[in-house]
Amino acid sequence: MSQIQSFYYPQKRQIETRKFTIVCFIALFLIGINSVLKAQNSDAPKPLSSVYFLQNCFVVKQPGMILPAQNVIIKDGFISDVGPILKAPFNAQIIKADSMYVYAGFIDGYSSAGIPKPEARGERGERPKVQDPGNPPNDIAGITPQIQASDVYKSSDKSVNDLRGAGFGISNVSPRGLMLPGQTGLFLLGDAENDKMKLKSGTGQTFQLETNRGVYPSTSIAVMAKFRDLYKNASIAGIHEEKYKLNPTGLARPDYSKELMSLYPVTTKKIPVFFVAPKTKDVHKALSMKDELGFDMVLTEVKQGWHYIDRIKNSNIPVLLSLELPEEEKAEAKKEGDKSEKKDSMLTKEVKKPEKKEVNPEQDLFDKKKDASIKEYLSQAGVFEKQGIKFGFSCLNVKPADIRKNLRRLIENGLSEDFALAALTTHPAQMLGISQMAGTIEKGKIANLVITDKPYFSEKAAIKYVFVDGKKYDYTEITKKPDSKPSEAGKHVGVWSYTVETPGSTQKGKITIKKTDGEYKVVVIDDANPNREDTASDVSMDGNSLTFNITINLGQSVRVDFDLKFEDKSYNGSVLVGQMGSFPIKGDYEGDPKI
Repeated sequence: MSQIQSFYYPQKRQIETRKFTIVCFIALFLIGINSVLKAQNSDAPKPLSSVYFLQNCFVVKQPGMILPAQNVIIKDGFISDVGPILKAPFNAQIIKADSMYVYAGFIDGYSSAGIPKPEARGERGERPKVQDPGNPPNDIAGITPQIQASDVYKSSDKSVNDLRGAGFGISNVSPRGLMLPGQTGLFLLGDAENDKMKLKSGTGQTFQLETNRGVYPSTSIAVMAKFRDLYKNASIAGIHEEKYKLNPTGLARPDYSKELMSLYPVTTKKIPVFFVAPKTKDVHKALSMKDELGFDMVLTEVKQGWHYIDRIKNSNIPVLLSLELPEEEKAEAKKEGDKSEKKDSMLTKEVKKPEKKEVNPEQDLFDKKKDASIKEYLSQAGVFEKQGIKFGFSCLNVKPADIRKNLRRLIENGLSEDFALAALTTHPAQMLGISQMAGTIEKGKIANLVITDKPYFSEKAAIKYVFVDGKKYDYTEITKKPDSKPSEAGKHVGVWSYTVETPGSTQKGKITIKKTDGEYKVVVIDDANPNREDTASDVSMDGNSLTFNITINLGQSVRVDFDLKFEDKSYNGSVLVGQMGSFPIKGDYEGDPKI
């Protein structure tokens, strides 16, 4: 009996184990099927596909080449295909772009987009407090070539959104500063994390004739002398370091100065110097320093370069022309005066003799010279084109909202549309070494695109969509935004955005300002918690200043004090969060509040 039991029970246990395993497998399978069915039948919103199909559009493949009735497929951040008979992928978001124009995303050759502006310290022009003004610390003197743009770039900065809204998908970004602010880097102008938006570090070294008041170097001549000294010392230090690496025996240890080491790539011509040279004399100094020291250079933010056009052409130096142009003078007031004068004459039936205007020969000569200089400025891009000099554009000081208007002014003064488009796309792509990934619309390139309802340079054209790294940014509603100031009775009434920069994070939301029965009411809504409204207390409006406070829960009740200073359709100010300190806040007008 014991033998039979010893034979039977192990077999039974094996059979039961197998049955248990099969039951578990079937249960898991059914659970999986149930989960899938629930997911399919769920009312929860499904994530949108990142695949896009642009249907029936004009594709400006490159300057001078327009392809009608095209379709474009965007997938995984790249241009997947372009052609007239393509079919939309099953998971694509279809954009009906009938009669719209698709351009390669524009490339900003040089700016400080994404680099927050430093807070003003003390009164303007205040001298820095140093023990020895003749030999100040390098950071006080503006000598910080070791700073990388990627160290200080913020994709969340408003300047990135503004430049993207003007059609730009890539920017060559420089740190802010004085003489040697640091090394430039290429960034995609999307809103993802900084590291994901970085294309390339160390594209060049910025140099500009900017000084700090009261310390050496405090003049442009002194800046040039200091740069010569740094350049030559870096060249010597770099050669010595290479020898030391090969055989350190008997050699002094190299000078591992971070400032000098950061200039090694300049002395060995691995990267160029982006020499910011807006004025004629700046261009002359830049050309002279290049001839003397021999570094590679990109003439940057050029506004008055026509005097040296032959030298620029013969030396084959890359050029970035400034998109900041002189403001147009308005003669509307004069016309209004003329009309009112004629009207008065008709009413009184009196014939007024024209008053003799006093002629000021000096003023007249000055005005003529000024007009001629502005005309040369506006004609500069056209002259460079006629001379066969390729150039890109610098967006360092231009307001993004003025870019297309300024391009039209350059075209009206001799620049062709095709060359203007090349200066926005193919030329900077070549200068920055990214022609294989950007600048034209081709299969396999980064999906940076600009979509307009009419040809871009047309007066009434509007940007509808911008793609950066395959992500769509919709600007179809922007043209419908009111251009007027807040319309409700009461100063600064309306809905305003806000952005607060705190260490390690950025807080965004909306501030709604209303006025009822003579009293201002303020409501604050955080984007992270849109269902909660914080009603402000102690609201006080004094001219262009608004102060109020709210109470938030951070484990305990914390008072937050707002101090805002308005200017037209934007504001800046500060937010004091309990005992945690004060943080900068800024925002823009978005529309009238819903009553």
